[in-house]
Amino acid sequence: MTEIATTAAAREITQDPDLDVRVEEGVPASLPAGSQACLFITGACFHRRLPIRRLELVADGQATEATAHGMPRTDVYYKLNPPSAWGDSGRGPGSKADPNRLSYRCGFWATVPVRMPATGPLQIFVRATLEDGTVSEAALEPFAAEPSEPALPPDPSREGAAPEIAVCMATYEPDLELLARQVESIRAQSGVEWICLISDDGSSPEAFEGIQRVVGDDPRFRLSRSPRRAGFYRNFERVLGQVPADVPLVALSDQDDVWYPDKLAKLRSALGGAQLVYSDQRVVDTEGATIAAGYWSDARTNNHSNLASLLIANTVTGAASLFRRDLLDVVLPFPETPGQQYHDQWLAVAARSVGEIAYLDEPLYDYVQHGGAALGHQGAKERGDDARTVLRRAMDAAIGWRTAYFDAYCRIRLLAATAVARGGDRVRPDARRVLRRFESERSPLTSLWLLARMSRRWFGHTETQGAEWILLQGLLWTRAMSVLGRIRSRPLPGINYDARLPPRTTEVLGGTVAAIAHPGVRALGTITEPLDLVVSAEEPERINLLIPTIELQHLFGGYITKFNLARKIAEKGRRVRIVTVDPTPALPSAWRQEVEAYAGLDGLFDRVEVAFGRDRDAPVAVNPNDRFIATTWWTAHIAAAAVAQTDRSRFLYLIQEFEPYTHPMGSWAAYALSTYDLDHYALFSTALLRDFFAERGYGVFAEGRESGMERSLPFENAITAVEPPSVAELASRERKRLLFYARPEGHGARNMFELGMLGIAEAVSRDIFGPEWDLHGIGSVEGRDRVVPLPNGRHLELLSKRNQGSYAEVLTAHDAGLALMSTPHPSLVPLEMASAGMLTVTNSFETKTPEAMAQLSPNLIAKPPSIEGIVEGLAEAVAGAGDYERRVAGATVEWSRDWEQSFNDEVIDRVLELLDRT
Repeated sequence: MTEIATTAAAREITQDPDLDVRVEEGVPASLPAGSQACLFITGACFHRRLPIRRLELVADGQATEATAHGMPRTDVYYKLNPPSAWGDSGRGPGSKADPNRLSYRCGFWATVPVRMPATGPLQIFVRATLEDGTVSEAALEPFAAEPSEPALPPDPSREGAAPEIAVCMATYEPDLELLARQVESIRAQSGVEWICLISDDGSSPEAFEGIQRVVGDDPRFRLSRSPRRAGFYRNFERVLGQVPADVPLVALSDQDDVWYPDKLAKLRSALGGAQLVYSDQRVVDTEGATIAAGYWSDARTNNHSNLASLLIANTVTGAASLFRRDLLDVVLPFPETPGQQYHDQWLAVAARSVGEIAYLDEPLYDYVQHGGAALGHQGAKERGDDARTVLRRAMDAAIGWRTAYFDAYCRIRLLAATAVARGGDRVRPDARRVLRRFESERSPLTSLWLLARMSRRWFGHTETQGAEWILLQGLLWTRAMSVLGRIRSRPLPGINYDARLPPRTTEVLGGTVAAIAHPGVRALGTITEPLDLVVSAEEPERINLLIPTIELQHLFGGYITKFNLARKIAEKGRRVRIVTVDPTPALPSAWRQEVEAYAGLDGLFDRVEVAFGRDRDAPVAVNPNDRFIATTWWTAHIAAAAVAQTDRSRFLYLIQEFEPYTHPMGSWAAYALSTYDLDHYALFSTALLRDFFAERGYGVFAEGRESGMERSLPFENAITAVEPPSVAELASRERKRLLFYARPEGHGARNMFELGMLGIAEAVSRDIFGPEWDLHGIGSVEGRDRVVPLPNGRHLELLSKRNQGSYAEVLTAHDAGLALMSTPHPSLVPLEMASAGMLTVTNSFETKTPEAMAQLSPNLIAKPPSIEGIVEGLAEAVAGAGDYERRVAGATVEWSRDWEQSFNDEVIDRVLELLDRT
C-alpha cells in the first residue's frame, strides 16, 4: 500500500468525465462508527481515451492496488456498443460513451481495508494511471458511519452474580414445537448462570407471537425483533452485538436443536486457555430418532487446529461452540463476502487466528436434520459430441470455475484479510503466515501449495473434502480471463464470457418457476416475481413508486415522467421512494447527477429515496400503510402482490401506453392485458389514451365510463421546450431538412422504423424530395452516427441519441418531420417536432384520429400507417414547407412544455387523493 498525504474523506479531486467507473458490489450504505472492515469491491472501470495501466482504490489515505483490472466484460461492452441492426457490430468507432471501444477490458475487483471515522461519511476514490502516465480519478458514493446497536445492559432485576454465559439464538419462522423443545433444554442447563438473547429476523406476526408464548415471562430470555429481514448470517451478527459487556462467555444456539443438561457446563470446563471450544453432536430427525451417533466419520475427519483447512472448509459448528466475549472485538461486524458465508466459519477463523480452538469429543446436544436439508443433485445430462455441445460444456465449466473463484477463493481471501486487519497484534505469527498466503493469488507458489495440500487425504486428513481443487479451478479461471483481456481488445463473437460476480442467491429463481428449464417461461415468471418485503409498523409511511430499473442509456420520456411524478409528490410533504423491481445494471459513479440533468429533475435525490429492490436493498422494508404506484405492466403485478401484504386494497397505476401493444400477440401481451383487471386507480398519460381505455372498457372503465372517470385522471407529459424559428429564419435557409424519428432497436418496434424507412425510400424514388432536401434520422441508442443509402443516389444520415439541450437544437434546424407510433398514445416526439415549426407526419390509430391530432397543432399531419399513407403525408409536408407563417403559427402546440404545468397542484392533489383511497 502507498501512503497518500491527505485523507480520502477530506480531500477534493478533479473528477475526470472520461473515467467511467461502475461499482456493482462492495460499497456499503453504512458501517459502524470506528469499525475496521475489508470491502470486496467489484465493478467496471475504463477510460474513454486511453487504456488503464494501473488501478488503485484509495480509502482513508491508503491506496490499495486492484487485485485485477482490465478483465473482459462483454456485458458492459455490448451495453455501450449494442449489436447493430445493420449487421456491422464491432467495426468502426464506438459509441459516444465508448468512442475507442475500450470498455471490453474494464472488469476489476479489489479487497480494500477501511477504518470508519467516529462521525461523518467515508469516501473511496478510484485512481487510474493511464497508458501515457497521467493519473485520472473518480469518487465513489460516500457511505455513512452509524452507531453500532448497543449491547444490552445488565438486567437490574436479576439477583446474585452476573451470568457467565450469553446464549445467542437467531430465529425465523420457527417450528414452534421444535423451538419449545430447544428453549426447555436451555432452561434445563445445570451448573452455570446464563441469559439467552433471541433475535428474530422479521418472522410473521403470528410466528413472533408464538415465540413470545414459548419464552413466556422467564427474565433470563430477552427477545427482540429485527426491523427488517437480514438473513441468518446477519441475524447472528445482530444478536452477538447485543451481548452485555459483563458476560465473559458466549454460546450460539439454533432454533430447533435439543441440548443436554450439562452442555454449557462441560464446554466451560473444556475451554481452558483456548479462544473457542466446540463439541460433537448426535444427529437426529425431527422425531428424535438417531441418524448418526456423532457428526464425524472416516469420510470426513474433524479439524480444529489447521487454520488453512478451516478457511477452505470449516469443521466448527456454531451451535456446538462456546467462546470468549473478547473474540467479538475481532468478529464484529461480520464481513460482507462474495458468495454465501456462514457465521460459524467466520467465528472459527477469527478464534484460530488469535488463539487456539479446543474440541470436546463428546456429543452434547441433538442436531435436528430436516428432510429438506440434504443437497439434491441435478440429473446427468444427455451426452453429445457435436461442436455446439462441447462448446456449451466448456462454457458451463467456465461459469462454474468463475463461481469457484469469486464465491470460494475471494470469499476466503476476504475473511483472511479481515482477520489480519482486526486481529492486529493478537494474530499469532503462524496464523498470520497462513492468512497472508491467500493474498498471493498471482504467485505460482499459491497454486502449488493448494495442489500439495490435496495429497493430505492420502494421510487421513479428509476435513476439506478436496475443496483445494475448487480453489485451483478458480485461480485457473482468473488467469484465463486475464489472458483473454490481454490478447483481445474486443469480445470473441458469439460467446458470452464475463469477469464479474456470479448472480447472488437472491437473484436465483424460487418456487415453481425454478423447476422449469425453458428460458421464455423463466423470463416471464421472473419479471413479475413479487418483491421480498418486510412489513413493519416501525417503518415510516412511504409512497413507493415502482420502476423497472435505472439504466441511463434508455432514459427516455417515460422515465423522466416517473421521476418528475416522484419529485412533485415529495414536494407536497409526502415521503417518496423509487423502488426498482428488475436487477440493476452497473451504473457509473455519477449516475445521480446524470439523471438530475434532465428537465425538472434537479435535486431529485435530495427529496426522494431510492431502493434497488432486486439486489442491494432487498428485502425492502415497508409500513403496513404504504401506498404503491405501478409504472409498467409488470410493476403492476408486483404492486398488486405488495398491496396484498399491507393494509391497502389497491394501487395507483401510471399508464403511459396500452402495453399489450408493445409485445407480439401471445403470453406477454396477454399477461400485460391482465393487469387492467387488477384493483387499481389510473393516472393516464394524455386524454387520448384515457379515451382509448374508455371506448374499449378496459381497466377502471370496465364498469362504465362514469365509474372510470371518477377513478382516474389524465395529465400531459411535458414535451421538450423548443423556441421555434421565426418566419425570417425559416425563409433564409438555403437547404431544407427532413428529420425521421428512427429507432431500429427491438425495444422501439412500436415506432415502426421499418415502415418509416420504406416510406422514405418510396418518397425518394418518386422524387418527392428535391435536391435541396437533406434527410436525417434521430433516436437510436446505438451510440454512433451512420449513413443509410437510399434510391436515386440519396442517403439518410442517422444521428445518435442526443441530450435534451442538443436535441432541441436539432429540432429547430429541420423543416419536416416523420414520427410514427403504432399505439393509441400520440407520442411526444411528433408534438415536439410540431412545436419546433416542422410539418410533421405521424400515423392515426383508433382514437388518435387526424382530427384529434390536428386539434393539438395544425403542423401535425396524421395518415394511415401504410407506405402509401407515409408517402402521401411526406408529399404534403414537403409541399407546405415553404408556408413559413403556417409553420410558425402551428408551433403553438396545445400541450404542456413544463413539468410544473404537467403536474400542477390540481393534478398532484388529485393523485394524492387517489393514493389515499387505495
